[in-house]
Amino acid sequence: MCSFVISEEAIQDLRERTDIVAVIGDYVRLKKRGANHLGLCPFHNEKTPSFNVHPGRHFFHCFGCKASGDAITFLMRIEGLSFPQAARALAERAGIVLPELDRQESTAELQQRKRRERLCAVMEAATAFYVECLQKEPAAHNAREELHQRGIHPETAALFRLGYAPAAWDGLAKALQAQGHALEDAEALGLVSRRRDGNGYFDRFRNRLQFPVADVSGQVVAFSGRILPEVAGHQERADQAKYINSPEGPLYRKGQVLFGLHQARIALRRMGWGVLCEGNFDLVALRQAGFENVVAPLGTAFTAMQASLLGRYVERVTLLFDGDAAGQKAVTAAHPLLVDAGLSARVASLPPGEDPDSYLRARGKEALQALVDEAPGLVEHLIDRAAADSLGQGGAVRAAALASLAPIVASVKNPVEIDLYVQRVARAFQVSDVTAVRRQLRESMLKSRKVRGPQSSAPKVADRRDRVNLPNLEADLCGVLLDQPQLFFSDEAKKLEELLTSPELRGMFRTAAELFQEHGALDAPTLLSRHADLRHDEDGFGAYLRERLAVARYQDRSEAQLVLARGVVMLEKQMIEKEQQHLLRKIQEARREGNEVLAIELTRQRNALFSTAKRFMGHAKG
Repeated sequence: MCSFVISEEAIQDLRERTDIVAVIGDYVRLKKRGANHLGLCPFHNEKTPSFNVHPGRHFFHCFGCKASGDAITFLMRIEGLSFPQAARALAERAGIVLPELDRQESTAELQQRKRRERLCAVMEAATAFYVECLQKEPAAHNAREELHQRGIHPETAALFRLGYAPAAWDGLAKALQAQGHALEDAEALGLVSRRRDGNGYFDRFRNRLQFPVADVSGQVVAFSGRILPEVAGHQERADQAKYINSPEGPLYRKGQVLFGLHQARIALRRMGWGVLCEGNFDLVALRQAGFENVVAPLGTAFTAMQASLLGRYVERVTLLFDGDAAGQKAVTAAHPLLVDAGLSARVASLPPGEDPDSYLRARGKEALQALVDEAPGLVEHLIDRAAADSLGQGGAVRAAALASLAPIVASVKNPVEIDLYVQRVARAFQVSDVTAVRRQLRESMLKSRKVRGPQSSAPKVADRRDRVNLPNLEADLCGVLLDQPQLFFSDEAKKLEELLTSPELRGMFRTAAELFQEHGALDAPTLLSRHADLRHDEDGFGAYLRERLAVARYQDRSEAQLVLARGVVMLEKQMIEKEQQHLLRKIQEARREGNEVLAIELTRQRNALFSTAKRFMGHAKG
């Protein structure tokens, strides 16, 4: 169990000095909307943004998967860090010293952190070793020549930290051992393998051009080694894979990183769209040519996780895959993944046999830029490709090819776009009867929609409020105070506290008022932490409060003050009306018992309340 302890004051200081929008913005593409920032949730796939970040409250909340918390919680979830690790990372970022963290960590957490640091150091040492070999090793002439023939400049090689793995069986192993690194760690990272006789280790990568693979923060987590022409006799031998990639390990998971993302992250966020290519050399060549917003899936089929990762940075992607059958197959496979990630896509088609690297060297940047600029939409490309591939085939084959487009057309939400795509299908397949094409597609389109299911939307705070059985007006007025906590000191707020009938709202009111009085600000994580009973409340008042804290409805103080004043008057009127009903029942009971004196007195009280209620109604209308 974690023994890490840090005072509430220190955590509060860390939150206040941490720009939660900047922290989360490293992982999620956020757009400002009022006092909030909105984006696609990084913790689940969604098309409609439901992930809210409220900088003033140091708080994030997803209305889709219910994830919420502060910057520390976010880093813990997104990076798999412990609380001390996340707190330390934010403290270093904010320039805050958190003393004696190591001593206060549990043994297990300390060991986990130190192991990760040790493994990262091994990867860094391996990267430096390969880079130095490329620059200084005489045997690396073939690697340097390969880069020269491909036109890769030294500055570009340095940007991606390209290196050379020497042909010696244990060059890296000896270098790591000489630096004091444990070869067991290198083995866990897939850098070396144990000899069959158990006596020593040999290098996994030998006589290859090394492409370091970094995570978004720039930490090298894997390598991709490309065979060199000299080894293959200028042709890749059958027993030599063109690329060898690091196996999965403690730092690396296949399909969860994108090659070049660290170098491209700023351009992706700035431009709002990216280029997705296939090969390592393609990416390096594109970057050198000035395409700063390019990433690649790294020797594996494009995955849903990679699409989701890319969706944190951009809204649109242009596919620039090889112009062969495999490249076209990859384009088709990418379509549903991009749709699920909420990304629109285009396809820049290369001539058969060409890849971006060879196309750039043969025709130059301007020609490739024109292909990218004029790239048609992914749906249009798939329609035209299906028609071209089935051209000259029999009627049954053509009909089947046409029907195969139904799920693709069904993925489009806009009915006008769907109609345009149906017409494009008819033209591409040279079918004059558009109605027949529409009829043939419709059944499969409906089936596809049923399989995919309706797109869920974020639950409204009002819906949650009703399900928790909170008095609507009371909840709304407490929400006004959460948005404008300065109003806790107003006369209306004091009246509101007396009028609240919900125990949950009354407790929240007092805690929030105390917190604002102590700190001069309303910190959502601190407010929630002071309600220990709400911490694991997934569907009750705790869930309602997290959702309400995620969205600021009243940003104008004057408007909030007016709503509060009118609302309190209405609440007082409601209380009076309830008391009138209570008195009426007591009057009826007194008369049944023959106590006319009591009935007259109660009637007098009820009439007085009625006059008061009329005055309140006049104030409310005013």
